[in-house]
Parts: sequence; C-alpha cells; structure tokens
Amino acid sequence: MELTQTNGKLSKRTKWSYSLGGIGRDMTYQLVATFFLTYVQYAVGLTPAQFSVIGIILIIGRVWDAVNDPIMGAIIENTKSRWGKFKPWILIGAILTAVVIVFMFNLRPMGNNGWNYVIFFAVIYFLWEIAFTMNDISYWSMLPSLTTDEKERNSVTTLAVVFAGVGAFAANAGINFLTVGNAIKGYSMISIVIAVFLIGCQVLTVFGVKQTVQATGELPDASRQEEKVTFKKILQ
Repeated sequence: MELTQTNGKLSKRTKWSYSLGGIGRDMTYQLVATFFLTYVQYAVGLTPAQFSVIGIILIIGRVWDAVNDPIMGAIIENTKSRWGKFKPWILIGAILTAVVIVFMFNLRPMGNNGWNYVIFFAVIYFLWEIAFTMNDISYWSMLPSLTTDEKERNSVTTLAVVFAGVGAFAANAGINFLTVGNAIKGYSMISIVIAVFLIGCQVLTVFGVKQTVQATGELPDASRQEEKVTFKKILQ
C-alpha cells in the first residue's frame, strides 16, 4: 500500500499522548542504568571476581546493543498489523520491560549464591536490553508518522524530551526517598511503581496517538536511522 499523508497541526490529544509516554520510559531507563548495580551491591554479597564478570557482561551488553538496534528496526519495518508497525511493538515492549524490571529488583537465586546470581544477572540484563530496545526504537520511530509538518514535529519532540526529563528526575527522587532505611525493600517497591507507570504511559501513547502519516511499506528515512534516544543520551 502507498504512503498517505495528511498535512496540518497535530491534535492536542496526539501531541500530549505521545509526549507523556516519555515519562514512564525514562523512569525505567534511569532505574536500571543508574541504580541496578547499586541494588546488586546491597542485595547480593559478591566477590571481586564475580563483580569483574558482571563488568564483562555489561561490556558485552553494549556490543549487543549495537547489534540489537538494527535488528529491531528491521523487524518493525516489516511489521504489518491493523495498528500499524509501531504501536504493537511499543505496547509489547512496555509490558515485557515492566515484567523484567520487577524481576530485576525482586528475584534472586535461591541461597543468594554469588555465581548463581552472576548467571541470573547475565540473563536478566540481556532480556532488559531486548525488551527496552523493542519499546524504545518503535516509540521514536513513530515520530515521523505523526505529521509531515516539521514545526509540529519539532514541537512534539521537544515536549517528549521535557517529559523524559521529568521521568528521569521523578525516578531519582523516588528511589532516593524509598531506599532510605531498608534499601532492598525500597528498590523492590520502586520497581513495581515504575513498572506500572511505564505501562500506563505507553498505553496512553498507543491508544491516544493518531498517526496522520501512515506507512505500510518502508519506514521514512528519519525512522530508519533512528537511534535509541533517552533523556540521558540527549544531554551527552
């Protein structure tokens, strides 16, 4: 099918539904990227050798991330559904990411054996990378399909970045507050709260956004080249 375009301003519903989705996403990213290793230090007694292996796992994860992004982009590009190519992956990715972060901050291998936890860490970290990429790539790739008006597109991008910042700030504040005293219990609680926020924000995006540039063939060039974007990366 051909690409159809509708020029004009975005509706307030679409603009806000898309932008508010950034809150839950960056709360999630902030929780894992900034606090997961801190949680591991509190929750599991690992030896220096075991922490060294975790460091290697994180390096491998960065390499995998570079491979994972284009693979996910290709999958999205070839997706055909009644909801289009972006929304299914936004929702699936959000649900999977929510489940993974709850597991990250609540499950530990029986007996807290250090090497058992290292194996668990490797599995759960790569599941996190896959699930978050699924949501992140599809979320930002949907942006060009909202409007052909460059001014409107820049406007909604700015709003999304602002709300991503709100999400990152809220995650930091909530984590620092809830982890005072019993840190392990605090991380457990905040992971569940953030998981709920993530799903809620992404459901708002999926059901609130109306795409006026609907592609069922190839993604626009801007989408095809889209990298994973988080508030932290924008500031770098």
